Amino acid sequence: MKQSILIVDDQKANLVALEATLSELDNVEVISATSGPEALSILLKQTVAMVLLDVQMPGMDGFEVASYMRQRSKTRHIPIIFLTAINKEDGYMFKGYESGGVDFLFKPFDPFVLLSKVRIFLELDGRQQKLEEALSKLKQVKTSNEVLLRSVGEGIIGVCLKGTITFVNPAAEMILGMHSSALIGQPLYKAVIVSTHQAEQSGWDHTKLYKACSEGKAYHTDVGVFRSYHNKMLPVEYTASPTHSPSGHFDGAVIVFKDITERKKIEEKLHFMAQYDALTELGNRNLFNSALNNSITYSDHSSQSFALLFMDLDRFKQVNDSMGHDAGDELLKEVAARVNHCIRDTDILCRLGGDEFTVIINGDQAEKASVRVSEKLIQSLSQPFEIFGQELYVGASIGIVYYPEMGKDASELIRNADMAMYQAKHEGRNRYRVFEPDMKTQVEESMALEVELRRAVENMDFMLHYQPKFDMRTRRIVGAEALLRWQVGGKMISPAVFIPLAEETGLINNIGRWVFETAACQVKAWSEQYDLPDGFRISVNMSVQQLQDFELVNLMSTYLSSINVNPELLEIEITESLFLEQTEVNLSNLAGIRELGAGIALDDFGTGYSSMGYLAQLPLTVLKIDKTFVDNVHKPQGSAIISAVVALAKGLGVDVIAEGVEQEEQSKRLIELGCVTAQGFYFGKPVPFDEIESLMDSQMLRIDQALNGTENS
Repeated sequence: MKQSILIVDDQKANLVALEATLSELDNVEVISATSGPEALSILLKQTVAMVLLDVQMPGMDGFEVASYMRQRSKTRHIPIIFLTAINKEDGYMFKGYESGGVDFLFKPFDPFVLLSKVRIFLELDGRQQKLEEALSKLKQVKTSNEVLLRSVGEGIIGVCLKGTITFVNPAAEMILGMHSSALIGQPLYKAVIVSTHQAEQSGWDHTKLYKACSEGKAYHTDVGVFRSYHNKMLPVEYTASPTHSPSGHFDGAVIVFKDITERKKIEEKLHFMAQYDALTELGNRNLFNSALNNSITYSDHSSQSFALLFMDLDRFKQVNDSMGHDAGDELLKEVAARVNHCIRDTDILCRLGGDEFTVIINGDQAEKASVRVSEKLIQSLSQPFEIFGQELYVGASIGIVYYPEMGKDASELIRNADMAMYQAKHEGRNRYRVFEPDMKTQVEESMALEVELRRAVENMDFMLHYQPKFDMRTRRIVGAEALLRWQVGGKMISPAVFIPLAEETGLINNIGRWVFETAACQVKAWSEQYDLPDGFRISVNMSVQQLQDFELVNLMSTYLSSINVNPELLEIEITESLFLEQTEVNLSNLAGIRELGAGIALDDFGTGYSSMGYLAQLPLTVLKIDKTFVDNVHKPQGSAIISAVVALAKGLGVDVIAEGVEQEEQSKRLIELGCVTAQGFYFGKPVPFDEIESLMDSQMLRIDQALNGTENS
């Protein structure tokens, strides 16, 4: 008796290796599948002794396959051995056992161990089959053929040589929902079997069933349709076998059938799972690849261009990291709904996985339509999302390509669309870019820069420059802002280029920690070297990603204690991007930083997403007026805005600092409006620490001379 083993792995090389190992087993058939849905489809139709199941597979992993198997009576007790290359932790293995696995093998596995375990389960399966056969034979001894026909679970219909129904068993009555009296004497192809073939409608002796049986052969189909109660169509699988008279002549047929409605539903579900994303119900990568190739084929025949949009959400990783995957899933569903409202009915929207979406735009004016759709998408996705009662902002970066001018095949189109999207993200995010040939060079340069950045982070090969803050009335230095600088091959790289790259690659946390510690050491040295004025602080910029670190406050406190520096000499600067991710972690860390004694400044105030209600919740000590307002300080509108910010700061009990002061007239007007502290090129550019010390030395000398002059007089 031959036994079957089903092996499931998305890597064909692994399947080949498994088949080679299992070939040593006698009388064993090896069936292979490259995905979870394919494996379940096989199990619907075939009986196997055991399953060797890979855990890590795209779309549907091994645990999900096992879970589906345990839900069906036919596959519930099939032994499953999980194959995996990672996660040997107990929790991971427990999950496998809970899913119904009987054992784990970790890649690369020992062939001897694998064969030993497989033989055990094959032996158990063989014994079970022998037991079932023995019980079946015992029942057959006590049962006549007629009783057997009337008691089996499958429906049985007998027909005579003319195709008229002569026998119907109780199971057939139950499945069809009709009494045998309503069927016996009726033509099979009129009362039961539904056929769309003209030949079969023209007469019984023209049917495939009749022709096969009249030749002494069985006729089988698993896509049959029977007519049941109230003319309802019923999917069935059936086999017709010829019957013969005592003289041996063909005299009719016996049709054995079963209702496969449940199987059809499962197959449809598997088909849906193979083509659609379970979370958003959008097309998945398989459907996208098929649709893209269809669009290419149609375009080649019609000479009509089409557009492909490749979209990636901005700041999605931060949402996942700070609020968890449940919040991330809810956000993706909301994004899918909004995108659906921005595209036309003829456009094809898919989710490739993670936070990547694609839109295929066919038809006339595809280029113009792609721009309109992109603009609508950016506008729609820029609006806040409310997830689990919390307001979030994400935005999107979109790359656009047109076929055939921007790619000769599907892979080149995808690659170029991805480059255009990457360029949009690199230029500041929340925008779209149409692919250009020189983008490849730009992306390569960006990738090379990332390599250099990773090397720099290993050795913290950075420097800090300090821009002084002045009391505009006394021209005295009252603080400084620490600004990160990076030099590669003698060339200074703009922070606007490498800071977004550091955030995107996750390097910003290590860099930010180095900046904080370096600035803390510097201000400690200055506090020992100079008689710093009250309120003197070095401000350090901190990204939202750093604020999401649960250990942030403890790390800061521990370091400040280790170097024995007063936390009140430091100030953390945050930007209005914080308002995009108002998480409990962010608020808790800001409160903790303030409790340490360090100040908290809100940079670029008024240029982004400030919410007055949320502003009142932040433990701020400083509002910084953005340069865009300072540039318009002499205009009525600019003066009104600055006056309002000064009044707001006073109401909140915080200080106010003007940024980007470049002219004496701006300085005078700001003083008139109530803002007395500023930084900008008019007072001083960002410079290395030794040049700040020179300014401090000069300042201390002037103070000493003034004091001595007063005393001498």
